[in-house]
Amino acid sequence: MQHVLAIVLTFWLGFAGCEPPQVPFLNGFAQSRNASANNSTGGMQSPIELTSLTARPGIENNGQLEFTGYQQDPTQVNVTNDGHLAIYSFNFPEPVVARGGPLQGNYQFLSLHFHWGAQSDRGAEHVVDGRRHTMEMHLVFYNQIYGSFDNAKTQCNGLAVLGVFFQNSTTEPDYRWIPALYEVQTAGTSYTLPDPTAFNIKGLIGARRKPYFSYHGSLTTPPYYESVTWLVMKKPLPVSENQMSAFRSLKDEDGNPLVDNYRELQPINGRTILLYSDSGFDRIMP
Repeated sequence: MQHVLAIVLTFWLGFAGCEPPQVPFLNGFAQSRNASANNSTGGMQSPIELTSLTARPGIENNGQLEFTGYQQDPTQVNVTNDGHLAIYSFNFPEPVVARGGPLQGNYQFLSLHFHWGAQSDRGAEHVVDGRRHTMEMHLVFYNQIYGSFDNAKTQCNGLAVLGVFFQNSTTEPDYRWIPALYEVQTAGTSYTLPDPTAFNIKGLIGARRKPYFSYHGSLTTPPYYESVTWLVMKKPLPVSENQMSAFRSLKDEDGNPLVDNYRELQPINGRTILLYSDSGFDRIMP
């Protein structure tokens, strides 16, 4: 029992001690990268290396993440090339909300974006058990108690990010939202998908979450606020080389190929890393 209490206390002491770097936030979430990584002054930066053998077992709420509204088809989906990321934003009939597991409260979905490499041997931000996957998708949520992303971004428990890996595959999954990337090859352009049902989030990531890692960290783009509860799914989804070509066709603000847009690994600095790993399915609520 004392060991269990120590795990919980260590995890939440990390939350209590976080102080976001004092760097001006730039243009909402799709921010500029003019700020250098050297502007991050805190000790809880992301991404980090995640190791199954040294992670502590997660116990909160039996690790069960509950998602409300994930099964909805969006009514509108926009994709934007901001010169640094491919960002997909959604309109839903009802808010999409995550709760449970290590999350303390209800977190509302905002948008998702991707990090990828020039080659398929790299691209993901987190490294798991010594391996860096081809691509990493980040689903960004904000704590509803703060009312908006802008209000939540500087709060220690303000944000949650669900990280999903993609690994190069010889098969080509039916990702009907990928061809839209060819419409935003130029930095600063956006495009509305003609069929918003082409990007159903539940259809992409399914109902299974475990095994997943969780730790307290930061945004991986400037200004690196240390306000993120990370939920990083261990098992990757497949993606073909042809589909990765769509991501690699994007251009940055200087007209160069938009590739290798992942941040270098950051020191763990003694943070507690939890691993939720059983065979259960998490709940997709109506």
